[in-house]
Amino acid sequence: MRLPFIGLLLFASTAVAQVGPTVQFATAATGSTNLTITVPKSECGNARRFTWTRTGNICGGSLFIYATTNACGTEPTATDLKLETLTATSATTGTVNFSVAELLAARGTSADGGPAATCDTQQTEISFNLCASARQLGGLYGTDCQTAYANVGAPAYVMKFDPVKPKAPTIAKVIVRDSALSVQVDGAETDSTVVVEAAMVASATTDAGTDDAGTDDAGTDDAGTDDAGTDLDAGTDLDAGTDGGGLGLVGALALEGTTGPVTRVTKASGEGNVVVTGLTNGVTYRLQATIIDAAGNVSDGSSQVDATPVKSNGLFDAYKDAGGEESGGCAATGGGIAGGAVLAALGIWLSSRRKVS
Repeated sequence: MRLPFIGLLLFASTAVAQVGPTVQFATAATGSTNLTITVPKSECGNARRFTWTRTGNICGGSLFIYATTNACGTEPTATDLKLETLTATSATTGTVNFSVAELLAARGTSADGGPAATCDTQQTEISFNLCASARQLGGLYGTDCQTAYANVGAPAYVMKFDPVKPKAPTIAKVIVRDSALSVQVDGAETDSTVVVEAAMVASATTDAGTDDAGTDDAGTDDAGTDDAGTDLDAGTDLDAGTDGGGLGLVGALALEGTTGPVTRVTKASGEGNVVVTGLTNGVTYRLQATIIDAAGNVSDGSSQVDATPVKSNGLFDAYKDAGGEESGGCAATGGGIAGGAVLAALGIWLSSRRKVS
């Protein structure tokens, strides 16, 4: 009478030892704390590689690895991109490679998926989930295959396609400095990069080697208001990251009334002005700004602005210009109101030297 009971216990213990399938995804494209992989339009056709490892038992059919715009946990539909179909005898490790272009194309393979989209026709942001779905083991002894599929993949990787380039920025202000220009760029998005490019304006009368050419302080009070390049839009025909380069002005300014190499300076948004250094005093430079968003999309260029760096006086020159004497001891300022005026002027000069971002 005890034998069937013992056999039942042995069978039950064996059954309980079985577990349903799970799939572990991994990729070198992102860290464990950032599971969303943002893809710009320029990389729409580039395949992304994921590795997977399966554990547990597959029952009642197949385990599917696929990408979808829907939530994970179902059998893939006609509009999803099927990547792997695993059975109980399939390998336990492998890789899948797919691009956004393939994901977009898969959406047009069924009537309910709408027309097939391409990297060029998809104009809005869209996200795809990387999924693994299978039937789980269940029942009294854990050996029965459930009817419904469940999500068995982790972690939850998301492939986000962002084809939207940021709006063109504005050069709000240019502060002229000694051999440099400090450029205030407005309109940058959070987590984006501000790019300022500069090239010398071609002029037959420009003497690029003189230090005093800019002593008339050309453009110091309103360096960015004349908007000398408003009719120029060097970046509008460039597709970010394509064969056109997508970097706005590189090589383009020289075709629009400038000469010499293009100086390109980048800075994270929210970190203050972009300072272009290594310039020649007294020479006019044409500036334009672009924005690169977190996905790598590049904006159109801002309106172009001309500005001229000027040689700044040193502390002693500022002291003399304020009315100080070239020699003398502690009383050289003359004391009283005159001395106070000189010290105040020096304070303003020092403040202006620290003011530029």
